[in-house]
Amino acid sequence: MFDQFVNGIGSLCIVLLALLGIAVLHKLNNRAIRKHQDSMEFYLYKISRVTGHSEYDVFCKSAQDWPVATVSKEKIESDFKNYLDHNSVPPYVNHFVRENKHYIDELDLPRF
Repeated sequence: MFDQFVNGIGSLCIVLLALLGIAVLHKLNNRAIRKHQDSMEFYLYKISRVTGHSEYDVFCKSAQDWPVATVSKEKIESDFKNYLDHNSVPPYVNHFVRENKHYIDELDLPRF
């Protein structure tokens, strides 16, 4: 009788720990999603999805609107490759996203 009671409590503890683990993983996943949504990569992804253009096109448009200096095609290609390899976003793209962030936030991502 006592053995059954101990086994029942052990089983209950395992179920509770599993549920707690699932709840913690869910919370961590939601936190990671919120953190990712504020990232520059998310904004570039969102611009490309909403406009139907590639992220490379966003780099090109950002370079056109860059007020500091003219950005060469070779520089854009090099920066885009660096972005793909290391998630490094050049200043002219950062500027473009910051300047348009308010408008980007108002846009809804298409479902498909």
